[in-house]
Amino acid sequence: MALRSYYDVLEIEETATDTEIKRAYRRLAKVYHPDKNPTGAELFKEISHAYETLSDPNKRAAYDRFGERGGPDDMFDGFGMGDMGEGFFDPHMFADGDPAPRTESHPLNVTLEDMFRGKKMRVRLVRSIICKHCKGIGGRKSVLRECFTCTGRGVRMTSRQVAPGLFSQAQVVCSACNGSGKVVPDSHKCRKCKGSGTTDEKDTVEIHVEPGVRDGQKIVLGGKGDQRPGQQPQDLVFVLHQEPHSTFTRAGDDLSVKAQIDLAEALCGFSRTLLTHLDGRLMEVSHQSGVIKPDDVLCIRNKGMPQEKRPQNRGDLFIVFDIKFPDANWSPGPALKSLLPNTNWPKPMHDDSLQVETASGRTISSEAYEIRMRKQSQQSRDTNHGYGPEFGYPQEPGASCNQQ
Repeated sequence: MALRSYYDVLEIEETATDTEIKRAYRRLAKVYHPDKNPTGAELFKEISHAYETLSDPNKRAAYDRFGERGGPDDMFDGFGMGDMGEGFFDPHMFADGDPAPRTESHPLNVTLEDMFRGKKMRVRLVRSIICKHCKGIGGRKSVLRECFTCTGRGVRMTSRQVAPGLFSQAQVVCSACNGSGKVVPDSHKCRKCKGSGTTDEKDTVEIHVEPGVRDGQKIVLGGKGDQRPGQQPQDLVFVLHQEPHSTFTRAGDDLSVKAQIDLAEALCGFSRTLLTHLDGRLMEVSHQSGVIKPDDVLCIRNKGMPQEKRPQNRGDLFIVFDIKFPDANWSPGPALKSLLPNTNWPKPMHDDSLQVETASGRTISSEAYEIRMRKQSQQSRDTNHGYGPEFGYPQEPGASCNQQ
């Protein structure tokens, strides 16, 4: 007697759509489900298996091409090459023992001060734990039945197409029974967990941020994540995210900071409290040798970030100087000019017959200069190449360099 096709089992045409397949399965499941029809258990298994195959596009394609046993195994067997089919399976799919614990990741914002000094943090969270009422079974143990989706194995095979007419297979945990191979009838499910085997619990975990940790580093709390029946608890992973700092910039174990000094300090040296470090210490910096020019950098050894696991070793601290010059209306006296070194600038070679023009002007800010240059560049692309209010461009304060 010939076996019925999966389409005949679900009482649908071979051209049925996914919606029609799902509708047919629901209609038949209501009639033959063992909870409602104890005599229809075997038929319900057949219906469930047919639905599992036809509802998966890859499995359906393999079934339509190769039949009920469909898949690459039959194709290889026909050529006496059955061993080749093993290359399409995960070699660990039938390994014994509990599956490796999964991970659950959460971002954790930390300040640069926390990374410098270290910190203990307490984080509140909600996680799933094994139901204490039913011990993760989902109901009374006496009413457990074999899962019809996986026939009690707790796993099922899934396939995906890797080439025309060629499919790879993998073993996955059955979603109907969560890998237990057993299911609880709806009428006997645990009232506490509604048959899921887990409940939510509020918990607080303590996280140790060690001195010297870096942005993107992970802190793993083994077994502190969600719990699932028959599986190892998940590992709880926190990924550190360094918040931007208003003063310091970090590069590995080194720190950089901008500090402002005045012109007298740049020329004559200084010794004063220049900044506050990340741990709250005041840094008194001394510099007495040589002139400091704008954007010069002072390197102070072993005053940067501590190294993780070896906090006694530290990176360097780089101080980038910003020199504060006197206001524009300040005029140095003759006494100061006499103290400053004179530079003997080379005189240009010229003929006495050439005309020499004398010019003077006034300084403008770098911001005003940049505004002027942007406007000139824009006007060079416009029809009118002039500059000024007569062409609709407002005069920026301080952007003029008219002679005084």
